[in-house]
Amino acid sequence: MTKKLILRLSNNLGNQMFMYASAFALSKLLNRELFIDIETAYSDKRNIHKFDLDKFNISAQKAPSNFMFLGTIGYIKRKSLKYLDKVKIKKNFYIEPRDVNKSTSFDKNIRNGNYNDPLFVEGHFETEKYFNMFSDDIKNEFKFKNLTHFENNNILKDIKSTESVSICVRQNRFSERKRDITPDDDKNSNIFTQDQIKYINKSIEIIKSKINNPKFFLWSNDFKNLDSFFPKNNFTFVSTNKIDNDLYLMSQSKHHIVIPSSFNWWGAWLGYSKKSFVIRPSDEHFSNFNLNNRDFWPDDWSIV
Repeated sequence: MTKKLILRLSNNLGNQMFMYASAFALSKLLNRELFIDIETAYSDKRNIHKFDLDKFNISAQKAPSNFMFLGTIGYIKRKSLKYLDKVKIKKNFYIEPRDVNKSTSFDKNIRNGNYNDPLFVEGHFETEKYFNMFSDDIKNEFKFKNLTHFENNNILKDIKSTESVSICVRQNRFSERKRDITPDDDKNSNIFTQDQIKYINKSIEIIKSKINNPKFFLWSNDFKNLDSFFPKNNFTFVSTNKIDNDLYLMSQSKHHIVIPSSFNWWGAWLGYSKKSFVIRPSDEHFSNFNLNNRDFWPDDWSIV
């Protein structure tokens, strides 16, 4: 009987894609059958996220109920098993390592652990170093469902027929909390938005020097006031009100200016080709924001 790898999914779509891609690759490397726990992390009614990988034709099956940790009893069981796992030679859990600042990086020893069956995997794994050896397989896993309604989509036609450049602005970055929002949250969100705009404008000038007649398409979770920085006669604002549709359209762009956002990262990564020009910000660009994973950016994306 094939050994099992159980991935605990959490957070939003971009994070879920990193988790799934990394667990998919690990299951191949360890020759295990991949199952996804789509309930444990989302059972908390306070959770603002939901399972979104059903937008793709993924191959992994939902984990059986006996391999999930549901309710209060499941919560206590999971905590107890993780505690006992610390003293076991053969582990039932792989938890992504974090340093004292809660930062992560690629763990090259992940495939060499001494693992029991089943193996429960938890973490964000926000780097392609976990799965770039299976990039073609991952792109197949993340093939979008229900794309027939895009056949006559004018935005898609425009994206495909021009030197299209995707741009993404994330607003309210620090104001999307389960807890009460503070004035500092709003202040930091505004700073983050302004930092993005400065970086994007600098990147636009580089794109114009590299690409003949680029056309810019802009995505955002909140378009409020953005037309004052990106006038609509020069930028096409894209919003389908469906996260998978937006991600698909973004991935069809020929070139990308990428902000530190897992959603935007995947839009660029899924559409990346040798002809693509992809720009990402330097690690020092943002004044009040640090990436959780030090290996977040692919090595072959240009730095501004």
